[in-house]
Amino acid sequence: MSAFKEMVAEDMGDVFLNPDEFADEHDLNGTLCTCVLESPTSKEPFKTGKDYDGYDAIHGITVIIHVKKADIGEMPVEDQLFSLDEEEFMVDSCVEHMGMLTITLKANISGLDGAGGW
Repeated sequence: MSAFKEMVAEDMGDVFLNPDEFADEHDLNGTLCTCVLESPTSKEPFKTGKDYDGYDAIHGITVIIHVKKADIGEMPVEDQLFSLDEEEFMVDSCVEHMGMLTITLKANISGLDGAGGW
């Protein structure tokens, strides 16, 4: 492994996923993981990119999770049901880069009990 990649791997846990800085523990599909959550605050509807026969948009919530790939186990795939703190979401995308996953989740607001209690 190159010196740069080693530094990035150290920074993942020491800085970005440090619970004293940015990260918190969350239940991701039944596994407690240290991760960073983003939830855009816009109340505008999101579009899923799929055709819903005339529906302009679905009102919902988007949550982006940054987590170590090694911590979560299996990499999520598009359209997979995904549980975040026991709330059900749909995986919109999942990208891996240098051992870190960025998982984008979407859900209909009316389908969530806690609706953004992160």
